[in-house]
Amino acid sequence: MFQGYDRDAKILIAANAAGQLFLQFSIFIMPFYLTVLGYNMAAMGTFFSIQTFTGGLFFLIAGQVSLRLGYRRTLIISALLGLVGRLLQVAAINDYVLALGFFLVGANMGLRQPNFTALLSEEVGEERRHHAFSISFGLGTIFNALGVLIAGFAPGLFVGLGLSEGIAYRLVISLALLQFALVIPALLIIRDVPVKNPRINWNRELVVKILKFSLPSALIGFGAGITIPYMSLYFKLQFGQTLAAISGIFFFQQLAMGLGSFGLPRLVHRIGPVKVITSFQSIAAFLFAIFPSIETFLIASALYVVRSILMNIVWPINDSFMMGFFSTEEKATAAGIRRAFSTFMRGGGNYVGGLLFGMSLSYPFYATALLYVIATAIFYAFFIKHNK
Repeated sequence: MFQGYDRDAKILIAANAAGQLFLQFSIFIMPFYLTVLGYNMAAMGTFFSIQTFTGGLFFLIAGQVSLRLGYRRTLIISALLGLVGRLLQVAAINDYVLALGFFLVGANMGLRQPNFTALLSEEVGEERRHHAFSISFGLGTIFNALGVLIAGFAPGLFVGLGLSEGIAYRLVISLALLQFALVIPALLIIRDVPVKNPRINWNRELVVKILKFSLPSALIGFGAGITIPYMSLYFKLQFGQTLAAISGIFFFQQLAMGLGSFGLPRLVHRIGPVKVITSFQSIAAFLFAIFPSIETFLIASALYVVRSILMNIVWPINDSFMMGFFSTEEKATAAGIRRAFSTFMRGGGNYVGGLLFGMSLSYPFYATALLYVIATAIFYAFFIKHNK
């Protein structure tokens, strides 16, 4: 699996996978944690929007920060910000402390993702990029699955030991701190990749390339923001399922997605990255369009698992495909701007989703499906000529 990779590339991939265990863990449990604290869905939408909008702002500056400090130091700073943010979320003394926690976690997200993408791209080289991104995504997603499973059963276990529900959920969310206990030491022992030119030559061609990747991502981000943060609550409200049963859905989703990503580079080699991305996203949009009409829990959960696999499994290919269009000094900035577009729109989607779910349990899915179709058509039009 790691044949041909140097030590630092292996550490980066392994640290990312270990960190994903607790990242997805916290994402899954957060709506339930906020519910126990007494917040409604509209308030959750506000907190999620703070995190995503902050992430978008830091995505915009992530490349400039790493040009001055280097990829490694930027990633260490982002991890420290995330650590403090999680501590504040665990404390949750009042609304303002909790909001600051979401702000710092968003800052961590905004600095980390584009610089990890750029650093891994530089570590593995051009020929192994699709493979490395898929392997990193696959391992991270398998660890995501384990995190979701733990998050689903841990609250009930703690309550069974005699703890109150509030304390049980606070203990569960505090386990997310282990993410940084694993990631920070790993970042301290790797070498940085020097950036030869600390300035970017901004020109029309570069701006157009970034915008072509950013527009479809923005539409998908908006659509995902409307529905994805609320899916665990949707299964509870629509079908009356327990937290343990819901975690099982997300476990199988993440596990299947992780295993499937290992074989994706072969499909990309056969039919091309653009066709893989657009065909998978089109099917996912269709499944979301029919999702509200499903009245059986098992069928709905199966459709959601398939839809999530199709929609998310292509993101490492999308990231890798994009990196091939930019130079070393441009990669983190380009990736950051694209993610900023997506994240700002996802933040807006979080708020809109809270409102739509308050009106109907069907409207959000129709809106998301429509946005996915439009985004996929735009991406195909822009990049089909680069499919080979």
